[in-house]
Amino acid sequence: MVGGLFIKCSDDFLNVSNPNEIDAANFFDSIDDFELSLTSVYAAAKGFDLYGGNLYPQLLFTLPKTVDQDWLGTDGWNQNLRNAITPDNDLLNQFWRGFYRGIARSNDFIFQAEKYLAEGNPNQAEITRINQMIGEAAFFRGFFYYHLVRLWGEDIPARNSNAKGVPIILSVANSREAMFVSRSSVGEVFQQIILDLENAETRLPVSWPTLNTARVTSFATKSLLGRVHMCLGDMQGAGDYFEEIINSGRFSLVPFEEYMGLFNGENEFSEESLFEINFSTDLQENVWQGGLGSNTALLIAPKGTGWSNVFPHDVNIRRFGNDPRLRINALEPGVDSVTFGDGVKRPLQRMVDDQGALGWSFRKWVPKDFSVFSTNRNFGANIIVDRLADVYLLYAETMIGTNDAVALEYVNKVIRRANSQDPDSPSSFDRSGLAGNTLLATIQEERFKELFAEGHRWYDIVRWGIFREELAKYPTVRSGPVLASTALPYLPIPQVEMDLNINIEQSDGY
Repeated sequence: MVGGLFIKCSDDFLNVSNPNEIDAANFFDSIDDFELSLTSVYAAAKGFDLYGGNLYPQLLFTLPKTVDQDWLGTDGWNQNLRNAITPDNDLLNQFWRGFYRGIARSNDFIFQAEKYLAEGNPNQAEITRINQMIGEAAFFRGFFYYHLVRLWGEDIPARNSNAKGVPIILSVANSREAMFVSRSSVGEVFQQIILDLENAETRLPVSWPTLNTARVTSFATKSLLGRVHMCLGDMQGAGDYFEEIINSGRFSLVPFEEYMGLFNGENEFSEESLFEINFSTDLQENVWQGGLGSNTALLIAPKGTGWSNVFPHDVNIRRFGNDPRLRINALEPGVDSVTFGDGVKRPLQRMVDDQGALGWSFRKWVPKDFSVFSTNRNFGANIIVDRLADVYLLYAETMIGTNDAVALEYVNKVIRRANSQDPDSPSSFDRSGLAGNTLLATIQEERFKELFAEGHRWYDIVRWGIFREELAKYPTVRSGPVLASTALPYLPIPQVEMDLNINIEQSDGY
């Protein structure tokens, strides 16, 4: 009798649910719940392992040598800077995990939202809003997969659609075995990205009311679709998407005097912006502790104003020559002044004291008038992921060989603005008579100068197939020689993932 009573009590105990615990059974039953869940999708992009801190300084700036290093104490960081990467690199897993975290949140949201539309008896206003939210989540799922396949995919579909890509996961795993997903081909991953983005494009508005201006729009989706089609080798399809953006009349290049404000929080959500990751300075020091700002500035700030781990590689400073955009991107020691932690403005120090080193500092993405040490170690400037100048240069590339004159005009629009001219009026700074490979080379160099430190460079030089030639321009970083001749255009699967997933295959060459 006692035994039977014990068993009954045990069964009852196991079957009791906690009404205060959030799970799918008691959470997704109101529009507010879905809004909160969607916020977590946006928040995934803002995490410290992605745009909220490490993605730029530790990966997208290191692989193409946007930066050299002051900090030498992290082996994985040294590997990335030298293009001598191994599967046990202690940083790779954070990026892999960060992108898949965003995908998992998107998957969960899309599943629950579609279920609610089918079974939850929503009213018409709820149906409209949830359809929009599905579009937002679908955009981010495509966005996260785009990063994953561009970093870990062994080629782009235009060259080899059967090359190894990354695992495609489109649902929430309900068993341990469901987590053992093998790699799909790059062609399959890109097709999934297109499905997500086309789904998003049909659901998203062209703009949002002011209070929701940080949300993604159909134009952000069109721009990413254009990039995807370029990787497929479909320049006509890509150009069509870029033309829609250009011809919409909704976007324009900001004047040069407003240009710097795009990157230091003074000119957010401008007429040039298509997609920004929204940040704000708050009382919490760090993103990993729930802060609303980005810690990127902390890692790249001028010496004495942050951790100052990395700085613009000297080769890049020289490469700009006398282009005005150098001063948009970088600060010169002994010439420019910065505000130190004590609140006093002083001439900038060189980042390193190596003989012959230039030692310039970043100006883009860091505060101008205060130290991130003296605040809360975060900076509230938005990170611009996509803007019109980028679209102009991509569109110009798609027009090479089809209409070189149009291509050159869009290159010249970017050059004119960089030289304080009206982008739409001919000027003495215009390039002329360029076509074919010469025009392509000009576009490539313009993308270096215009989009410096905006996270596009590695993807560009890999897509163009010139990554080894580009890396060879940077013989060394402070932790050693750059291994340009043996560098691979893709990352190894993190060893942690190899150990956990019995069905995943390591990348060739690692």
